[in-house]
Amino acid sequence: GKDKLSLLILKFLGGNESRLLEMQDLLPQLPVPPVERSLKKWLASVEPLVTPKQFEDAKAAAKEFEDSEQSKTLQKVLQQRAAKMPNWLTDWWVEFAYLRQRGPLPTGSNFYSTDQYENMYGDVCTPDPIRRASDLIVGHLDFKQHVDEERKVCQKIGGVVPICMEGFPLVHGTTRIPGETCDVLKTHIVPPGGDAHVLLMVGSTMFKLPVQVKGQRLTSESLEIAIRDAVKEAKEAEETQFGQGAYAQPNVSLLTTRERTEWARNRALLMTGSAVNCESMDVVEQALFTVVMHDVATDCPKSNRILINEAFHGDGTRMWYDKCFNLIVFPDARAAWHYEHTFADAPVPGCAVEHALVAANPRSASYRNLPEPQGKRYQGSVKAEVLKWDTECVGDFDQWTEKARIEFNELTSDVSVGPVNFYDFGINHIKRFKVSPDAFCQAALQVASLRYFGRHVLTYESASLRAFKRGRTDTIRSATSQMTMFARAFIDNEQSKDGGKEQVAKLLREASDVHSRISKEAAQGEGCDRHLLGLKLAAVTTGAAVPRLFQTDAWNLEFELATSQSPVLQENHKIPSPTFCTQGGGFAPVSNPGVGVSYHPQRDRICFHVSVRSKNAAKDQERFCIILRETFAGMRALFGGGEGGG
Repeated sequence: GKDKLSLLILKFLGGNESRLLEMQDLLPQLPVPPVERSLKKWLASVEPLVTPKQFEDAKAAAKEFEDSEQSKTLQKVLQQRAAKMPNWLTDWWVEFAYLRQRGPLPTGSNFYSTDQYENMYGDVCTPDPIRRASDLIVGHLDFKQHVDEERKVCQKIGGVVPICMEGFPLVHGTTRIPGETCDVLKTHIVPPGGDAHVLLMVGSTMFKLPVQVKGQRLTSESLEIAIRDAVKEAKEAEETQFGQGAYAQPNVSLLTTRERTEWARNRALLMTGSAVNCESMDVVEQALFTVVMHDVATDCPKSNRILINEAFHGDGTRMWYDKCFNLIVFPDARAAWHYEHTFADAPVPGCAVEHALVAANPRSASYRNLPEPQGKRYQGSVKAEVLKWDTECVGDFDQWTEKARIEFNELTSDVSVGPVNFYDFGINHIKRFKVSPDAFCQAALQVASLRYFGRHVLTYESASLRAFKRGRTDTIRSATSQMTMFARAFIDNEQSKDGGKEQVAKLLREASDVHSRISKEAAQGEGCDRHLLGLKLAAVTTGAAVPRLFQTDAWNLEFELATSQSPVLQENHKIPSPTFCTQGGGFAPVSNPGVGVSYHPQRDRICFHVSVRSKNAAKDQERFCIILRETFAGMRALFGGGEGGG
């Protein structure tokens, strides 16, 4: 009744298509859930994961908090924020989940994505890497122009319910600036009729590459000439104290891999000591994004592990990790992206990359949803200018970079990442089982993690809150009692007993129903994680005592399995083949030890990216992938499906 009426009103107000930010004022505000309900959901989520004694302690602490005057006071703080702010949570979330975190960005909150399937496993659409880079830059400039002119339409759930689009203007030109205790996010706005550039990296050599002059964008042909000249200039550079050729320049970008406070101090000293460094830093931080002309060969099409590893973190020397994203183009012209996470969640920059990939591929360009935007193109030639860095002004630069290199090698030594792809099984197959595709993937991950860890673990799955104004994410706690019950029965091989297959399939469907319910609740602002975090932050930021609830073993469980489903197709629904879609991407585990899994279900295929953090990361990552393949085969057999995976 009431929900259907609201949807009809939204459909009438929004029409078929709405401009990018047209629906922002119609978006509802994120609600503040009742304390009692959030505590009840939290207790249900930890019960399968803790000992009876720990659970009794959690129940007692929850009851104590619920009945206290402090819970009412802290809840009122959230309600007052909700009354005067567009979103009571988002500013806190950005500050405490990202900007105040002091750990390094690579293998931390940064994430990556990969090329189109047909480029990864077949002949690259444009085999010349410099030409491919130029075309992809133009694809990104197309997308930015659509966003700037609000020709990019507001996305809607089911074609009806609008979602928050405020992250789209931040996709290009945003940089996370390090601070002593808290970083700052800055977005460079290119004025109408203004100039714009990207940061071009060739080895450790950085260039300011113009992409727009006096409001006129450069063509792919002009960019290609400028990049080709820059690459030649870098490779022919004479040897210096820092290296030779493309590595003759000081490797300032390596400092962006450091712990944030250390990098903030390094940056401050570099800029205090030299006007030249200030000028170069401004160029970096005002760039729309970074383009990396990589010199490491991939192992495609045989495999894509090298490409994924380089996109995930590389060796620290060729990317500016604070930038909104680094577009990486390899010698074989295959491409990948590395993103900073603070400004938006994966689907937002993912949409820009999808647009660039489809537009820059001659084989898929005719299927693009948004045509090339109009406007006069700059007809003159441009030159990429080398950025100069004065390292003598600080004296300790060599020690900084040496420490950074050692720290980075230690940082990446206990993390391994790789793909698990199923090309003969996807959403259409799962739906025949009368199971939610997302729940099926989560059930498989529960089985795999139970086999891997030998116990049930707290599981994070991201839920989008973009149906709300300025919404980011909440948590779906996927390791429900029903999911863990299914996983245990499956591992105990209950399906091999008389009538067991039907019984285990029934457990899966029951787990799927619960998973679908809690997923919907989380997306509607009825999750418990962000609300309880808000109550804790309300205490911390007002100087109040932190309630005992937040000191229990149950609260301090880590998300040893972190998961996220991301769409690979948001804009170009006309494309005839999934081979034009990206192979998806991934992120690092959030705990140590831990597992991080990103997955991308499509109609006839599912791509997983699995990362593991442990003392034997490479072996453990391979072990988890083997378990996941075996699990998928076994779960398909429950419903009479065959095997498949790669």
